[in-house]
Amino acid sequence: MASKSRFAGKVALVTGAGRGIGRGTAEALHEHGAKVIALDIIQENLQNLKEKYPEITTVHNDLGNWRATKEVIEGLPTVDCLVNNAGVGRLGSIVDVSEEDMNFMLDVNLKAYLNVAQVVARKLIAEKRSGAFVNVASAAANKPVAGIGAYCISKTGVQMLTEVLACELGPYGIRVNGVNPSFINTDMAKLLGEDGMRIATERTPLGRIGQISEVVNGILFLLSDESSYINGHSLVVDGGFLKK
Repeated sequence: MASKSRFAGKVALVTGAGRGIGRGTAEALHEHGAKVIALDIIQENLQNLKEKYPEITTVHNDLGNWRATKEVIEGLPTVDCLVNNAGVGRLGSIVDVSEEDMNFMLDVNLKAYLNVAQVVARKLIAEKRSGAFVNVASAAANKPVAGIGAYCISKTGVQMLTEVLACELGPYGIRVNGVNPSFINTDMAKLLGEDGMRIATERTPLGRIGQISEVVNGILFLLSDESSYINGHSLVVDGGFLKK
C-alpha cells in the first residue's frame, strides 16, 4: 500500500482544483503530505476548499488569460508536482463550431497547459531539480465522439503536448505523463444529459461510468516515485470504453 506521506516535502500545483477531478486530486495530494497550491477560476469553489483544508494555498486565476497566468505561476514557489487539469467543454457539431468556442477550448484545454508547464519547467531546470507532471486529457483524444468535436481536438493536442514535453524535459529529470479519462461522474460529464450518460454506460464494458477517485489514483501513481521509469505515457482510465 502506498504511504500516506509519499509526497511529503513536495510542492504540488493543481489547476482546475475547485471541483471534480482537480479537487479530488488536490485533496488527495494534501492527504499524502504535499504542500498543495490549488488554482481555479471560480472563487466560491476555492473558498469551499480552503474552509475544509486551511493548509491548502488557493489561487484565483483565469487560465484563458496567457499573460496573467504566466505572471501568477511565476510568482509561486517552485513546483515539484504539476497537475494540468482545468478543462472546458461545449456541445455542438464540428461543422457548426464557432471561432469563439474553438478559441475558448484551445485557450483553456491546451494553451494553458503549455503555458503553466513552461513556467514550472523553467524553474525546475534553473534549480537543477527533478519533477513530475501529469496532464489530464481525455479518452476523446483517442476516439472521436460526435457532438464534442472541438473538445476532442483540444484533448488530442494535450496528448501530443504530453509526449513532446516528455521528450524535451526528460533529460532534466522531469517526467511528463497523461491521464485520459472517459466518462467520469463529474459536472462536465453531466453536460451529456441523461441519454448521453446512458449511452456511455452501455458502451462501457464495465457497465458504469467512472468515479473521480479512480482517476485520482492514476494521477497520484504517475506523480509518485512508484512510476519513476514511466515518461511520455498516457494512462487511459475508461472501464474499457475504447475497446468496445
